[in-house]
Amino acid sequence: MKIGEEYTLTPRAMAQGGDAVGRISGMACFVSGALPGETVNVKITHVTNTYARGTVVSILTPAPERVIPRVANAPHMEWQYIASDAQLEFKRQILAEQLTYLGKLSDLPEISAVAGSDSWHYRNSARLHGYGTHLGYRGEKSAHVIVVADDPLLQPALQLAVQHLREATLLHPPEPRTPWSVSLRLSETNGQIVAAISDLPNRIAIAIRDAWLRKSPNVIGVLMPYGVHEGEEAIQETHYGITMNLGATTFFQVSLSAAKTLCDAVLAGLGDDISEWRIVDAFCGAGTFTLPLAQRAKRVIGIEEYAPAVASGQQNAWTNGLENVEWYTEPVERGIAHVLEADAIVLDPPRRGCHPETIMGILRLMPKKVVYVSCHPGTLARDLQLIVAGGYKVTAITCVDCFPQTAHVESVTVLERI
Repeated sequence: MKIGEEYTLTPRAMAQGGDAVGRISGMACFVSGALPGETVNVKITHVTNTYARGTVVSILTPAPERVIPRVANAPHMEWQYIASDAQLEFKRQILAEQLTYLGKLSDLPEISAVAGSDSWHYRNSARLHGYGTHLGYRGEKSAHVIVVADDPLLQPALQLAVQHLREATLLHPPEPRTPWSVSLRLSETNGQIVAAISDLPNRIAIAIRDAWLRKSPNVIGVLMPYGVHEGEEAIQETHYGITMNLGATTFFQVSLSAAKTLCDAVLAGLGDDISEWRIVDAFCGAGTFTLPLAQRAKRVIGIEEYAPAVASGQQNAWTNGLENVEWYTEPVERGIAHVLEADAIVLDPPRRGCHPETIMGILRLMPKKVVYVSCHPGTLARDLQLIVAGGYKVTAITCVDCFPQTAHVESVTVLERI
């Protein structure tokens, strides 16, 4: 098999990362743009000793799950050619495959699957990359910026603000080939937006900002390069009846619906009576889980290494009169060492999963329950294998589709001490 050669292939499954996978002359071949069960012509783009990668050249027999994509050449919605209900099922299958074969976990409960966001127009936040006057999304493993003029993933108010920003950029263009970026966050509660512009010369950034604010009255604040603010620093969002102040770059779920669905699964996993429990919320961010937990538990400890997120979480706790939260601003693998006892631990790590010392900290504390919120089935499988070996049983798994039209797989796994 060589790069540039073409083959006919019928993939058998979807793989983690979003490609379909089949075999050519006994070698696994991962194909972007294909679906299990259909027959496609594939052009090979990458070859190793153990696997190959390719792209679809033509579709000979389409799968029933295939639909017409809404937007051509949109790298940030790589699954838009798959029907929405099929996307959720494929994600459930990917999660099951990773836990069973990579994690070598047996006796698992049936994995339930729920939609966490609407299929379209769900995103309340975005990070866009600029390249001179071009503002859009980067292709996979590429610095090339792809402009999506009408992004069907963004909520309408956010899409309009992006359109106004593009118009402001054309009025005050950065130097050609200048890389820059902007982050935006929309309040679904009141429609206000805050943003952060990075990597532009101050003079250009100010000109773009001023023109943008004249066009978009709902943009109430912009963080400029070098840390200078114009207007408000945060929007207010209502989550589980809690008022949360969120900056443009503060981590929060991609929609209120996604945040609530994940939080529902976490609380259900912990059970009804946690009023006397001491709960650790590791990788707590600004308190997406911490604050709803604090409404229900005796004591909550939030651990997060990103200081601005902790500051936001502390402010949010104070605003809502929640005094039973203790915060540690340090990496979770270090912060968990300060904890002397816990009835439950909630984990929401980044894609890389948990540091080995975090797992050791969990097994030192041996709480009644561990609830693991994951955005990467592979690292989840690795970490669950260690936690299960330490004396736990997986009792519930929920696959949550927070990112429709993409291959991102979110899940909530509940473990109980044996």
